[in-house]
Amino acid sequence: MAPSRKPVPEPVPSALRAFLGRHSGIDRLRVALSGGRDSTVLLHALSEQDRDRRALPLHVHHGLHPLADRQAEHCLHFAATLGYACEVREVRVPESPKEGVEAAARRLRYQALAAGASPGDCILTAHHAADQAETFLLAALKGSGPSGLAAMPELRRLGACWLGRPLLGVAGSALAAYAAARDLSWVEDPTNEDRRFDRNFLRREVLPRLATRFPAERRLALAAELQGEVVDVLDGLLDPLLERLQGPDPQSLDLRQFSAQPPARRPWLLRRFIARAGAAIPRRVPLLEFLRQLEEAGADRCPALDWDGYALRSHRGVLYLLGPSETDRAELPQGLAWPAGARELRLPDGRVLTLEELRDAGVTDTADLSVVFRHGGEWLRQPDGTRRSLKNLMQERGIPPWRRSRIPLIQRRGELVAVLWSR
Repeated sequence: MAPSRKPVPEPVPSALRAFLGRHSGIDRLRVALSGGRDSTVLLHALSEQDRDRRALPLHVHHGLHPLADRQAEHCLHFAATLGYACEVREVRVPESPKEGVEAAARRLRYQALAAGASPGDCILTAHHAADQAETFLLAALKGSGPSGLAAMPELRRLGACWLGRPLLGVAGSALAAYAAARDLSWVEDPTNEDRRFDRNFLRREVLPRLATRFPAERRLALAAELQGEVVDVLDGLLDPLLERLQGPDPQSLDLRQFSAQPPARRPWLLRRFIARAGAAIPRRVPLLEFLRQLEEAGADRCPALDWDGYALRSHRGVLYLLGPSETDRAELPQGLAWPAGARELRLPDGRVLTLEELRDAGVTDTADLSVVFRHGGEWLRQPDGTRRSLKNLMQERGIPPWRRSRIPLIQRRGELVAVLWSR
């Protein structure tokens, strides 16, 4: 009698089970449910392992095509048949966005999926091996380096939570087989057939042609995986060096030490410095031009680079990375009264000032206090009774110009009595 063979496990449930096992510290799952075949398969497979129905299916309604309402209805109904309450979140893509409709829709979609998530939450998407191959090709055609060619990681940070792709190693044909075996239905997004979009062109025109001669999906996904290993090794070499190059605060570099590095190493150091802060990496040409200006700048020049809400600025031998809170040019309020008896005051930009900070600055009585921001010409009375120009005090402390207007000033009946320097 021939020995019995164990049944070969199905690729989709096996990959999902392995992912959840590798990342057992996840608190709660959010499932990006578009209504298409792949996300429908993902939620169905998860439902067989999520016995308590703790996962939250989320559908992002962007209204970009006539079937958008039907997709949302399908998601609500399909999730309900599995015992889930799907949540629909609407976004509106602006007309003719600078980044392009495809990129703007993707950015808004991820923002909607991550909104309100906790640090231990993980958003699951149904990207699979064919999607990985497409992403690799797109990056290669853009002339990307190892980070771009690494395509999509299995797990990465997304805002306050995580973004997970448990099916990256699963072939698209395996998802099709799973859906057919269970007679699943879905709603096709008509924009997936629009070959004006680069990804659709590769999916419909290029990859099928490559597949007639090569196992393109598998090999391109493997190439992306190998590039990811290269990135891991490179980051491991750059991180200790960046620690030694750190400036006066975590998001800064000592320019003298940075400029002493070999020229070919500087772009890699700067990209890693930016990536460690969770910022998007600027394009190669503007980054290299910024480095050229930085090298050639005289003492009276301060090169700058702005992109996607972030910025690089130099000041007194230090290179700073500014986040969206520092690059936002929205006007700060003229004055905020400190509420009587309150232990804290929340600013419009989200910062919270506390009574303890006031006391550390020498203010013990909150009567008639207000918080204002610098407009120029302010003077501060010192403990010895003399008065000093706020501008000179900020220069002495080495505070960069872009931060000076955001430092909270404490007034009492119109007189400046304290400055919350650490803010």
